[in-house]
Amino acid sequence: MNLFKKYKKFFQFVFLVVAGFIIFLAGANQYHMQWWPFGYGYFAHVDVDEIVPEPQQTKISSIFGTQDLQVRDLPFNDKYPTGPFEILAEKHFLFITKCGDVYFTKLNEAGDMEITKQGDRLSKGSLTETQGEADSRDDDLVYCKELAGVKDSLLADNILYVAYTTWDSENNGARLAVSAFELDVESAELTYRRDIFISHPAVKEPFLGHQVGGKLVLGADDKTMFLSVGDFSKPQGVQDPSTSLGKMIKINLRDFSSEVYASGLRSPSGGLYFDRESNELWETEHGPKGGDEINLIKPGKNYGWPLVSYGTLYEREGMGNYYGNKYNSHENFEKPAFVFIPSVGVGAIAKYPKTGKNEYWENGFFVAGMAANTLLYMRKEGERLLYAEPVLNDYRIRVLKIDKNGRFFMKTDNDQFLWTE
Repeated sequence: MNLFKKYKKFFQFVFLVVAGFIIFLAGANQYHMQWWPFGYGYFAHVDVDEIVPEPQQTKISSIFGTQDLQVRDLPFNDKYPTGPFEILAEKHFLFITKCGDVYFTKLNEAGDMEITKQGDRLSKGSLTETQGEADSRDDDLVYCKELAGVKDSLLADNILYVAYTTWDSENNGARLAVSAFELDVESAELTYRRDIFISHPAVKEPFLGHQVGGKLVLGADDKTMFLSVGDFSKPQGVQDPSTSLGKMIKINLRDFSSEVYASGLRSPSGGLYFDRESNELWETEHGPKGGDEINLIKPGKNYGWPLVSYGTLYEREGMGNYYGNKYNSHENFEKPAFVFIPSVGVGAIAKYPKTGKNEYWENGFFVAGMAANTLLYMRKEGERLLYAEPVLNDYRIRVLKIDKNGRFFMKTDNDQFLWTE
């Protein structure tokens, strides 16, 4: 007894060490951790798949409210500038890469994006196979070189319209084309049906593929579509009414006729949005050095490129002497609704719907600033845009969609997908 009392503190210490070691072993066994100090393999049944990292999250943070976002990497790689996506159903999506590869995907229970089927690359399929091997250009339907490639898609009534650059071998130049593909969601297949529109003339190399435009949107009804066509970095053709360059095209999906709706555009490659409540067509446009624009496109109006701009020339453009009369002006031409100086690399645009969730965001636009790696909230009053509030940073957003419930879906140029649960 005297011995125990004499060494009481020592026995307490030993007891604590033994108890701690037992707890360590129990915890390691329970949670499958490999911190055993004498090497791996002691807990042979460790399953690394069960060690799941915390889901990556971010949020849209505005002074008028916040919105939580999930962030995941896409299970495939796309090239810059990356291609579009469509929402097929709850947590099911269709992605098309810049070069025309097709991926049917879904968000699984863990919240990760997984491929359910990789479809065939966009082609005209059997419709061209009968023409003989010499004339078949299935693999070359999309002209995917440098900054050219698939520019946008639009899903309506199980028809997927795709805008892309294509090569005209006969005229040795590139064109912007829109083709219709029938979508079979159950079998996850796309079947080519017909060409809807092709720009003119064929533009010879060199040209800038990120200035071809190619954004699509439905108009006042599901049988009217708008297509933006850029200047291909050939501004001398924009004010020429005999070309498609620098024009907004209105396409009748009943008979596939088309007409020039507006003109004077430079690089309408950012975004296109038609507001059916106000019957307004909104377009985002890359300007020259400075002078990124958001335009309210009106029928018959001329937006001035290359004669006027609030921006100025890049050094590479100075040799052409095609533009330089009206810097920092839009005199005698339709003025933009908003101008970004310096440029933000203006991208996709979408209106926040009336959901009752956030009355302060309603009737306003969310706009991507790709060069600035920023998402902006822009307040709209009448035909004016009053300000641009940065609400999300560090993401170069290429595609932005907001559904009728106010949920956000975004794809970045870094192969990331952001969405609202």
